[in-house]
Amino acid sequence: MDQDQLRKEEDRYRYEAMGAFAHEIRTPLTSIRMVMELARRQSSDGKLLLDTELAEMLKASVDDLQHLADDLQEASRLERGKVPVLFGPCDLGAAVDAARELLGHAVSIEGVVPAGIEGPWDVARLVRAIAGFAESANRMGNGSGTVEFQCAADGEACRVGFSSGAPGASTKPIASDAGFAFFRSRQTILAMGGNVDCIRGERYARIDARLPWHRGGV
Repeated sequence: MDQDQLRKEEDRYRYEAMGAFAHEIRTPLTSIRMVMELARRQSSDGKLLLDTELAEMLKASVDDLQHLADDLQEASRLERGKVPVLFGPCDLGAAVDAARELLGHAVSIEGVVPAGIEGPWDVARLVRAIAGFAESANRMGNGSGTVEFQCAADGEACRVGFSSGAPGASTKPIASDAGFAFFRSRQTILAMGGNVDCIRGERYARIDARLPWHRGGV
């Protein structure tokens, strides 16, 4: 792929990322609007009256908005090189386990990480990227809640893969319905000096991230 094609591809990812963000921000905004309407109905004078349940719903929606805003800022700053990336050491197995905990019961990451793979990766950001890719693979794939994890390492790179569903003849481009977590995670891997490749079909998705790595340690 030449430089012009690379620029066009990055522009496309940027547009799709903003589309994903615009779609996802509507959920907490809708919830806030609903809470305000319910609070108004509970009041006799038209003012907002929040009971404990409504107050908790409002807080959760505001927290969701804050997280989305933080993710957007993080992705933007990573793309522009405005935020420092901590280059390890990071144990891949521990990072995958931490991502499993972060996901909870939402998505299960199935697969074994070979022992002793440690690289020059930002621990906290890699954990979130792994969780984000698993979430996105499940979302674009068969939606079963289980994502297969694969790992392979050679002298120059460590490759981690996330797949959901079975490949077929048809292919589809990565679009905004991948979810904003995918685009944030991809930007994280790029900032750490890696790259991301994706294959998507009907109820099938595979995300492969290549992380810089040298055999024998960081």
